[in-house]
Amino acid sequence: MPAIRVVLAEDNTLLREGISRLIEGDGDLELVGVASNLPELLALVVEHEPDVVVTDIRMPPTGTDEGIQAASWLREHQPKVGVVVLSQYTAPAYALELLEDGSAGRAYLLKERVAGRTN
Repeated sequence: MPAIRVVLAEDNTLLREGISRLIEGDGDLELVGVASNLPELLALVVEHEPDVVVTDIRMPPTGTDEGIQAASWLREHQPKVGVVVLSQYTAPAYALELLEDGSAGRAYLLKERVAGRTN
């Protein structure tokens, strides 16, 4: 079975590197691209056609809801791509906006819930 192709978008360098290592350390996943802002993320999606995007909820250029914007764009342009939105904010409005058009292929995860691999 082929690995699940993942594009990661996170503007915080420390978190980006940590999450990258978690993904790379899992034999079922293949990290095909890493972005630090919304335009980079969308370009990587077009270039690599991943199975899943893992994205921060707030990134440049505005630092507001770029992860939600990415999920909306993906639903319209790449509907088969799953999206995991990572947030440090317990904000029901973000989760509701993410799931507004359905929950298939969508997840909202608090960063504090991301754990290391277990063997």
